[in-house]
Amino acid sequence: MEAHVEALAELRRIYGKADEEARGNPALRCELSGRCCRFREAGHVLFVTRLEYDEMVRCGGAPGAGEEGVCPWLRGGLCGNREGRALACRTYFCSDEAAAAALTERHHREIRRLHERHGIPYDYRPLHGHAR
Repeated sequence: MEAHVEALAELRRIYGKADEEARGNPALRCELSGRCCRFREAGHVLFVTRLEYDEMVRCGGAPGAGEEGVCPWLRGGLCGNREGRALACRTYFCSDEAAAAALTERHHREIRRLHERHGIPYDYRPLHGHAR
């Protein structure tokens, strides 16, 4: 259990680096539209690792049943779990898709190595698959 707690702390550091890098790139901007939370409407599926899902629950509480194709933490049209949101949520930008994808891939590799270092199985699947 302690390894899991340490891994979550390290995950938050990875998130912090990704957030900082995104803030430093003028091509990337969040329009606060909530589109990233409406998966079906945006035409995407949010994939997260088990560790990322655990951090989402730690910060935002257990997800409700919610509407299919919509993030269970969507509140009032915006993210209701801003602190605990996954890497893909942090790097989903309605602006420069190529820059956002590069940012995601770079930091996702760190998350995969994090799982390996802490002996946590790398379970990467759609968000709703973890909730079951």
